[in-house]
Amino acid sequence: MANLQIRDCPDALHQMLQLRAKRNNRSLSQQALTDLQRVCGGDSRERRRQALADLQSLAKRNLTQRFDPAPEALIRMDRDR
Repeated sequence: MANLQIRDCPDALHQMLQLRAKRNNRSLSQQALTDLQRVCGGDSRERRRQALADLQSLAKRNLTQRFDPAPEALIRMDRDR
């Protein structure tokens, strides 16, 4: 796993991060990593799973949508030309 060192962190930012770590019962490093994951989008596999779940949900909501004429009828008409 890679390491990351942050230099010249502003005091106010460092204090805010320390407070967040204390509130969440985490070390400063754990809190910084958690915040970076949240801001950067987290695990790419989880983002893909969420995108698929969103697409499935959207598809379920749109199942009631009717097309006029139906896609099958359009294909049939095209073949009959």
